[in-house]
Amino acid sequence: MNLFSKIFNAFKSIRLNDKNVVVGQQLDYLLVSSMYAEQQSAYLNSYETGLSKTTIKKLLEEYWSVFDKKTAIEILLDLQNRNEDKYINFVYDAFENKSNYVTILKSNLPAEDEIFRGYLDIYRNLNNVVPELIEENVIEDFAQIKKIKDAAWNYGRGAFVSRCCYEMGYLSESEMKEYLRKSFTDLKKYCSTWQEYTISYIFGRALWGGPNNSGMIQIADDLLHNEKSPLKSKKYL
Repeated sequence: MNLFSKIFNAFKSIRLNDKNVVVGQQLDYLLVSSMYAEQQSAYLNSYETGLSKTTIKKLLEEYWSVFDKKTAIEILLDLQNRNEDKYINFVYDAFENKSNYVTILKSNLPAEDEIFRGYLDIYRNLNNVVPELIEENVIEDFAQIKKIKDAAWNYGRGAFVSRCCYEMGYLSESEMKEYLRKSFTDLKKYCSTWQEYTISYIFGRALWGGPNNSGMIQIADDLLHNEKSPLKSKKYL
């Protein structure tokens, strides 16, 4: 299934499992994976994704380089740890003070050339991403981004990958559930509402994946407003 087909299917309907349904607080934990799950046309309300083993195996191996338990744990921990970047706020400060951005970056970022250039690329990407998201009515201004960052992009993808790893036997059920719980708990440090969750995810996708995010915006709208969506009746994380 190509990307267009996945997005088209996500527009058509919300996929729900009518058998092994997760409810209550455990559902909240699970819904951290909902944006990525919708991208893949997967179930939103069960640990099972509803995808074939062939599809899951391809996703894990080709997109995430996950082949076994060891590589699964490495990737999942990396996705959670990305939200602890102690330098990213300096990049945001530089974006808000463009006339002084060079001084701000050079004074606060590591001097190593490769690392510095990586953060400089993020700064440059912000100059394209933020105006685009404002124009598309995803955000009103950059202030909305400073708190939520791209946290949902990292936690959300990790949450769905953990479900895939569980179905492949790389994680036990208890390991997957604990990963989902921690992802939800840590996400709350950044996002207070499910709408902020979708904005944070879209921002991450735009920052790291480039422009043309209308598909992600539609997925977010569907999750928040479709009568079948488990997020429709929820506001706060």
